[in-house]
Amino acid sequence: MKSIKKSSMLHLLSDRNFLGSYLIKICLVTITCLIFSSSYLEAAKKNDEKEKDCIYCKKFEKMKDWPVSERPKAFIYEEVKYPEKMFSKQAVKKSKSRQAAAGKKVYARFVKGKGELNKYQHLMIRDMAYFEAYYNEMLNDKKASVETLEGLKKGREAMRMSLKISPNASTSEAVMKFWATGKMLIKADKLNKKKKKKKLKAKIDPEIADRAAILANIKKQIAVAKVNAQRAATIQAQKKIEEAN
Repeated sequence: MKSIKKSSMLHLLSDRNFLGSYLIKICLVTITCLIFSSSYLEAAKKNDEKEKDCIYCKKFEKMKDWPVSERPKAFIYEEVKYPEKMFSKQAVKKSKSRQAAAGKKVYARFVKGKGELNKYQHLMIRDMAYFEAYYNEMLNDKKASVETLEGLKKGREAMRMSLKISPNASTSEAVMKFWATGKMLIKADKLNKKKKKKKLKAKIDPEIADRAAILANIKKQIAVAKVNAQRAATIQAQKKIEEAN
């Protein structure tokens, strides 16, 4: 069973079309939303006559002005038990610290590192969990701009589309699915690199040439053990959620 899982992960990383251009487009949409949410306020101030591209911000400026009883579910803060090692021991204690830590990850991956999203797809998927956390912790920030959050919500929904996660799913569910899928792809990436090193060594060292038959069998196992990563991640994430509950 373990060999099947490893073979599946190897296949996922070797198939560059697994996430492909679709995911990159999703992330570019998200980046646009990020830039939009951070810069729109300034643009709006310069042009007061231009109608704002948001709904609730026309009535409420800050989260402190927006009663929880009047908010849709997507704008209500959720107490999330984040995956182990997602945040440092210090950051995990306070909402503001989690927001800052997640914000740094989001900026580094989706803004500063947007040109390398295709190269590091496994890290991109994992860091989508930080985007979920960033948005969720901002909901707990009374000084957060409602307009900014509406912009971020669009980015969050675009990211969820990449793993077919419902816009109505809880933050806990989305975080777990992104994190579980990311971890699986990171392991697959490491295995794939080891495989490439073995191939290189086989070309140089004649003693390893006799293992060609074994490698051929592994390739057959990989072909037989094709598994949809998104489905596997969903099952794994669901188990973890049930265990947490």
